[in-house]
Amino acid sequence: PDTMPNPWRKIFLRRLLRPKIPTASTSNKCLTLGKFGVLSTEAGLLTNAQKEAVRLSMGRKLKPMGGRFWIHINHFIPLTRKAKGARMGKGKGAAITGGKAPVRPGTVIIEFSGVDEMEAKALHSSITKKLPVKTRLITNKFNEAIV
Repeated sequence: PDTMPNPWRKIFLRRLLRPKIPTASTSNKCLTLGKFGVLSTEAGLLTNAQKEAVRLSMGRKLKPMGGRFWIHINHFIPLTRKAKGARMGKGKGAAITGGKAPVRPGTVIIEFSGVDEMEAKALHSSITKKLPVKTRLITNKFNEAIV
């Protein structure tokens, strides 16, 4: 019947508190799909707009080279916002306007392949400008950092 509660709606539309991000990542440290990867070296929250900026930049730069990329960040912390003309108080904002993703140190944010090392360094420098956390470039050979 129509009166039955939808458990997915209850989980998906919850207005959560922002958690503290743990100090180190225990998983997602190794490259699985690409030859190069961008590894975070500090903790932070990545917004949906920042993820989209990285995706567009990678698409523009890798498409002529024939490369591919994979993003490993998912947004699951919902953000709420009060209405524009609303006064202070009366509870937390009801509308979920976007999301944030917690990024731990040692987490692989993005992987890509189809480029050589010099092009990978150039891609890394353009990606780092769009991210709120410090990152480093790693390669698939035993996940070595490229200086």
